[in-house]
This record gives sequence, C-alpha cells and structure tokens, in this order.
Amino acid sequence: MKTRNKSVILVDQHIEMNPEWMAKLKIQEQDVVILDPENLFIELDWTQYEDDVRVINIIYSRLFEDVVMNNKKLICFWPLAQQYGSDWFELESLCKENSCELELFKSGFFDDGNYGFSEEMLKSWKSFVFFLMESLFEDIQLNEHFDEIATLKSSRNSIILFTVEQEGVIRYSFVRDNEFLELAPSQNWLSTGDNNHLESFETFNEMLEKLLMKNDLSLYESKFVDIKLEKTYFNFLAKEFKTKNLIENWLNTYSMN
Repeated sequence: MKTRNKSVILVDQHIEMNPEWMAKLKIQEQDVVILDPENLFIELDWTQYEDDVRVINIIYSRLFEDVVMNNKKLICFWPLAQQYGSDWFELESLCKENSCELELFKSGFFDDGNYGFSEEMLKSWKSFVFFLMESLFEDIQLNEHFDEIATLKSSRNSIILFTVEQEGVIRYSFVRDNEFLELAPSQNWLSTGDNNHLESFETFNEMLEKLLMKNDLSLYESKFVDIKLEKTYFNFLAKEFKTKNLIENWLNTYSMN
C-alpha cells in the first residue's frame, strides 16, 4: 500500500474551502476532506446519526472512500476552547492508540467557548466526530492488511481487487465496496472456500475466473494500482469476451492513457 498520512487537522472555526485558508495549511484542496457541522447540516441532518442508520451510512460511505481508500487528510471542526475536557482526552487517546497525529489550528475568532452553538449541539458533534474517527481507524487497520491491485467501477457498484500474504504466501482476492465496510479487522475474513468469508486464490487468473462467474466485467471501468497486472487483466477479458479489437477497448479504459 502507499504510505499513509496518519494525521488529522482540528480547526476551531467554520471551515470553508478557499485558497487563502488552504494556503495556511500548505495542502491542496483535492487532498483533503472537510468535516464541518454547518456545511454538513446543509446537506444532511447529521444530528440524527444515532437514530437513523441511513444518515450515518451516507456520511460514512463518503468518508470511507476519501480517507480510507483515497488516503485524503481529514480536516475537522473541533471546539479547541474545550480542549481539556473529557471529550478531548478521549479523542486524543484514540488517536494515540492508532498512531495518528493531531494538528491543531486555533483561530481565536469566537469570544465564547461554544462557537455560536448550544452546549447540547457541541456535545452531539464531538460524539459524532469520535464515532466517525473510531470507525475510520478500524477500517484503515483492515485496509493495511492488503495491497490493492485495482478498483473496478460500474454504474451499480465498485469491486476492489487485492493481494494478501497468508503464512508467507501471496494470495489474491476481491471485495465489493459495501462488503468491505462490513468486515472487522479481528476476523479471519479470508479463506479458501468457506462461504462465510471472502475467498482467496493462488493466481490472479483464478480470481478473475471466479469474479466473472457473477459479474459482467465488460461493464466495469478499471483503475489499476499494480500496473504489472493490468495487461494480464485485459488479455483475460479479450479471451473471455472474444474481443476482436483489444486495442480500442484498451484505449477506452486503460488507466495509463
């Protein structure tokens, strides 16, 4: 896997994406994901996350894609005037346990410690942030167990192809994006045939054959991390689908073009 940037930026102001503010952090807009209570509330009532599973699924699936899969840095509102409360120490301990650095940016803009929010709203936001970060760390831990080969995307879903080392042997496997969210780092989630676990295969082609049994791979666009296996993938598709013009198909989907 690519080296992961294990840090989170906490900011005690309303977070807006603008060149001046981003320049202070010396980071590009495309490399970060913003978590701000006001901006998020415009899109979705995040205060209902404990009562409505749809709310947390929508928010977390986006964070998962950005932070876990695309390795973007999280910038998050946090009331730093309340830095020494129990909520702060719980968050700090969580980050230390997961070797994640907290970068703090105090604005000093607000006169009161509630930043224009009610005490109840701030408490809810801090619990919400802790829940999201705890979930992200669990999925990051899981993600670090394997090396991604490629992501296949269709209009309906995404499939991640990856390798994992088992007892010194490299094996191949795949998982759909929604299934990945359901895996737990502590589970023995790879097997060679147990239907309750993800299957693993000795070769890349064996995995593709299994994948093709239930998926029309011609409908998927591919983005390869391991470009050494990209040609193998397209050769496999050419044989399976009897593609006469492999070059044309390759030019339409090949990640290096």
